[in-house]
Amino acid sequence: MKKIIFSTLVIIAACVIVLAFFQPWARVQASVTGVSKDLMDQASGELKDTPAAAKFINKLKGVTDAISGLGDIEIKTQVSGYNVPRMVNNKTSKVALSLAQIMFKSTEGLDWKSYLVYALPLCAILCAVLSVIGTRQKMAVLVMLILSGAISLAGLYNLHTMDIGTASIKITIAEGLWDSMHAFLFIAGTSLAWFIVDRK
Repeated sequence: MKKIIFSTLVIIAACVIVLAFFQPWARVQASVTGVSKDLMDQASGELKDTPAAAKFINKLKGVTDAISGLGDIEIKTQVSGYNVPRMVNNKTSKVALSLAQIMFKSTEGLDWKSYLVYALPLCAILCAVLSVIGTRQKMAVLVMLILSGAISLAGLYNLHTMDIGTASIKITIAEGLWDSMHAFLFIAGTSLAWFIVDRK
């Protein structure tokens, strides 16, 4: 009976992870004037020797001044785990690119690395399958413990130690990603309890 309860708890947590994959993982709040000033700073720094830089800076300064006169405009958007690879590969979302850079620490190979986000719901489904097998074979519980423990500890460490956003762009990790990591931690804790109870 205890094994059935443990297995049911793992399956529920796995469902939470799959559902969280379609919820917002990150939200961005960007200041239009702040982004414009960042672009001007970059153009006057890195591109200052190019002939088009002065023209670009003057036009951008005019636009920024016009927006400032109206009051700053804030742009808010969000991205779910499911949308990360599509947005990263289409280069359409600063949020998706930033989220992928946070998760993988390096911008190199983001096109293919972004598809690794699909590993989270797949690992959750694998944990659910292992929990069913675990009612008959103890080794499945150990594999589930190692897998969920590694994902949750690495994920939560990254989320707590990452440096995200700039003065003009604020990125907030949303509930979908937090729920996923906490659900994996719950699976790890349940697996550990199951493994200890099963040894007695």
